[in-house]
Amino acid sequence: MRAAYEVATEGFLEYLEAQGYSVVERGAGWVRVYRSSKALLNLETTWHRYMEEAFGFEGLSHRLLPLLNSVRLAGRGISAPKVPVATLEARDFLAAWYLANLLSVRDRLEWRAREIARLEAEVEGTAESREKAKKARDLEKRKQDQEKERGKYAGELKKKWDELEQERKKVAKQRAPSAGPKEAPLAGWALEGLKLGADSLQEFWRWLDPASPKAPPAIRQLATHLPRFGLNARQQLNTAVGNKFTKILEELLRLLSLKTPEVKVPPLMAESPFAFGQRGAGDKAEACYSCGKPLSGGKLKASKLVFSSPSQRLQSGTGQEEPWVCPTCAALALLSPIKPGEGSVLVRVGTYGAPESAKHFARLLTTGTLHVAAGRYLQLNSPSVGGKPLTQAFGRVVYALQALGQEVNPRVLERFSFYLLEGMQEISLPKRALWLSHVLQKAFGSRPDERGEVNRELGEALRYALADLPWHAIYTLARRYGRVADRFALEEGLRRYTTLLEQNTKEVRMNENADLPQRFRDVAGLTGLLYAWVSYVETQVGRGTQEAKRAVVKLLDNLESPGGFLYVAAYDLDSTQARLYEGGGSFFYQEAKRLLQEARAEVKETEDNSGRYLPVAQDDLHRVYTHLAERYQDKRWEGFVYEVRLSLASRFPQYIRMQKEG
Repeated sequence: MRAAYEVATEGFLEYLEAQGYSVVERGAGWVRVYRSSKALLNLETTWHRYMEEAFGFEGLSHRLLPLLNSVRLAGRGISAPKVPVATLEARDFLAAWYLANLLSVRDRLEWRAREIARLEAEVEGTAESREKAKKARDLEKRKQDQEKERGKYAGELKKKWDELEQERKKVAKQRAPSAGPKEAPLAGWALEGLKLGADSLQEFWRWLDPASPKAPPAIRQLATHLPRFGLNARQQLNTAVGNKFTKILEELLRLLSLKTPEVKVPPLMAESPFAFGQRGAGDKAEACYSCGKPLSGGKLKASKLVFSSPSQRLQSGTGQEEPWVCPTCAALALLSPIKPGEGSVLVRVGTYGAPESAKHFARLLTTGTLHVAAGRYLQLNSPSVGGKPLTQAFGRVVYALQALGQEVNPRVLERFSFYLLEGMQEISLPKRALWLSHVLQKAFGSRPDERGEVNRELGEALRYALADLPWHAIYTLARRYGRVADRFALEEGLRRYTTLLEQNTKEVRMNENADLPQRFRDVAGLTGLLYAWVSYVETQVGRGTQEAKRAVVKLLDNLESPGGFLYVAAYDLDSTQARLYEGGGSFFYQEAKRLLQEARAEVKETEDNSGRYLPVAQDDLHRVYTHLAERYQDKRWEGFVYEVRLSLASRFPQYIRMQKEG
């Protein structure tokens, strides 16, 4: 609902700008709008003109329809949401949506009837065999399902008609003869349709079909709107349950019986400061569960169009129930395309003080995707893998990190702040974690869905990224793929990651990894120096062979001290010096050079036909190890060496790739 109010407010400000009233300044709860001395601005009149446009059929088709066509709001569908009608075009939009869902039941029954006819023909034309027996069983099951479903809908329609008749007789009996006729909630033609449904289901479908001449004019006028609602939109409402089917039908007929709008949404802005009145204490007070205003102007039960979880167990209640909301909140909820459903997460972009650039970015990002943007909010809609949305497989935070890292321009990741919204809680998505997500997916060519299965290693790597364990993340994907698809992207990405760590030093030091920026660079530097020796050994024993794999793994197991490492290397080498070429990785090269300088080792950069390189002598390794051991003492040294082992192993992914059992 907070997103819905903000979307309505920002939409109105855009409408003002289109009329020539530009926003020139923002504050906490106010905006300053420029107008020329000759221009007059009647705020209330302008607001109501904007509401007419926003709640028009085209306005709702632009805002709400893409969401209905792409995102499943609830796994089993939602009941008939009672929404206050702000304009007659909004009435038509809702009625067309409800009708599309009701007609999907007819389409399902007709499809099953065709299947029954096909199976009957196949059974008659097939000789006695196992195949014929199987088809006969399928035919019998189809017939039973068809009869059961027809009976369910016919029974519920008759039950609904009987209820309305009893209510009508009860009201007529209680009303005095002189009171005059009372206006019914449903028009006469609507009551005739319900009676028809109670008598004949087949005739009822003809009456409800806007293409049929037997349909009333109110339903026929919706025919041109129905093609806009796709398959997903036609399955949003829970029409499979009989009593909910009749509730949706009754709400459709109630909407089409309306002659005037039900609610007039008051302006969310005024020229003078204003405040809400005080509300009573407790969650059972006569106040809107959303905005807190008194419910004197009417109330409605919250639905999936208002809250993602409308059924709440109130503190003073005895069980779960849908709390009351005011008509304004219910109407504005319809206007907002931000409705986190099954498999979607909500992300806020940027700060509250400067929403313009974030708003334009959100619109650009969602163009051509299934994601939804409104104001500074992004609704990221995850695809389903193996029948389940990625938000379940990865977790909501990790999915947000993956989707933003994959689809957002890396410069945008550095510029804006991103927050995952979970109810009233805002979870910050650190820039360094978002950047590493982008780097990992690009460098390894990793996708969340590979060969129809969830890429669980990618999810694990992103959890490491959130925990500020970058080398664990890289090792996880190196082991998964056994190669680096784009080594340049990885090198440059790690260089930029270092900068982000240093820029966010204050944020990093608030957690346990107080020395993360320094340690990250030191791990890279020592990895570069050791890589020179390991690659030398690999070349000597034969690159890509089983002997090379055994030699590399043996060296990885002996990184605790330079003596043990060089002793193992001596089995295959007769030299006291190795070379670290810059072409093998400039980031690791520069960090290795820095470590040599800090350890006061001799730095002699040289070039040959293969490019520029650093000679790394045995004595250089001893000096660097001694220097680093002073910085990382006791248990910290064990953790540091473990990270170096992961980093160095990731430089030889072909030898650490996961193998399937057997």
